[in-house]
Amino acid sequence: MKARFVIAAVLLSCVASGAGRAQGQEPGSIVIRNVTVIPMAGPSPVTAQTVVVRDGRIAAIGPAADVRPPDGATVVDGTGQYLIPGLFEMHAHTSKTRASALGLYVVHGVTTLRDQGSEHAEVLRWRREVRSGARVGPRMIIAGPYLEALQNIERMRRDPPESRVEPFERARIPIGSPADARRVMDSLAALELDHFKIRTVQDSATYAALGAAARAHGKRLTGHAGTASPAVFLAAGQEGLDHGFPTTIDSLPREERMTFWRALAARDVGVVPTGVVVLASVFQPLAYFRALVDDTTAAVHPLRPYLSKFMILDWREQVDEVSPARRAYFEQAWPVALRHLREMREAGVRIMAGSDVAVLNVFPGASLHDELRLFVDSLGMSPLEALASATREPAEWLGLADSVGTIEPGKVADLVLLEADPLADIANTRRIAAVVLRGRLLGRGDLESLLAAVAAMPDVRVNDWVR
Repeated sequence: MKARFVIAAVLLSCVASGAGRAQGQEPGSIVIRNVTVIPMAGPSPVTAQTVVVRDGRIAAIGPAADVRPPDGATVVDGTGQYLIPGLFEMHAHTSKTRASALGLYVVHGVTTLRDQGSEHAEVLRWRREVRSGARVGPRMIIAGPYLEALQNIERMRRDPPESRVEPFERARIPIGSPADARRVMDSLAALELDHFKIRTVQDSATYAALGAAARAHGKRLTGHAGTASPAVFLAAGQEGLDHGFPTTIDSLPREERMTFWRALAARDVGVVPTGVVVLASVFQPLAYFRALVDDTTAAVHPLRPYLSKFMILDWREQVDEVSPARRAYFEQAWPVALRHLREMREAGVRIMAGSDVAVLNVFPGASLHDELRLFVDSLGMSPLEALASATREPAEWLGLADSVGTIEPGKVADLVLLEADPLADIANTRRIAAVVLRGRLLGRGDLESLLAAVAAMPDVRVNDWVR
């Protein structure tokens, strides 16, 4: 325990140093002057604005000529720059990335993270450290362990122990019957978690029991589609869908699919497609994957030296699963999945940005920006709509809209300052000049220091998630 807080202190020290500039400030008065604000609420964008942050919250927003900076405030010149709300990553696995990745999210403008399956005790500990200020990282919304079909866990147990990388028994709970579903959900509901995540389901009766138990405890059931049947999905009451539905649903006539999508929209079932996974971990050459996991110098990817030892071991295992047959399957399935997502968008389904961090070649923080690009290029979203999918939309769906997701007075100061207009080109979300994390200003120098601190974390050198 002591060692973890020493590392957290190193992170905070690096952030506070800020290369001698007025950066890395403790929450207090910060003024971003003469900036274009993209508030994601009301008219957008608004030029020549001054934003005042005080005690971790947005205190005032107004024309630069009318807003006077408070005495002693840290003033940032936002001329020619653009201010957006902090970004949400709606699908990550923090136990697999390890704690060092929390800093990577912040470097890439992610201020809220939804974990979709990890070892509960450690992600809860990391969340508490983030909340207390002992660790630099995004706000964490956590599901706790994956809920798995008993038959799937039994299959995993048949693998020789020496061949396993993930200590799956610490992060996955087998559920083999409706009685199991009720018992496990009762147990989990007593823990500090925000929702439940299903990955595989034993059968329809168990699926229905999982949905009923989640509702009984007042928590959402989210995750993989527990069925290929629209009727069974709606009856189970699953409220969040990650990745998409099985392609067999394409056998239904388009109007039947549209009726289903409209039912999802009416129930506000949140969909997190994680399409970047297909582009990043399927449609790349095998030679690239092999070079990526072997690289330690950033010659293959600039973020490779910042990844945890466990994550690379897990990626090696995933490289071994790459095959021509797998690629061929996705070459057929991918156009179908995109068509379904376009139909969902047309039907008004809430689509949110997440990248399934920890899957091969999907990077903490950085890959979220690839997902936004995909939303624009492949789903037909405008840059403003794509930006909403990683700010306002997840904040509303998670019940956090009173605090974050838009730039408005009174809200928590989770902000990203960009060097170029993301509404002109969504790729400009990558051009980060500064991040304001719960009222703490992290300028470019601070973000570089934070990146260096990530590279120095012990879990980058030693696998600390073992059986």
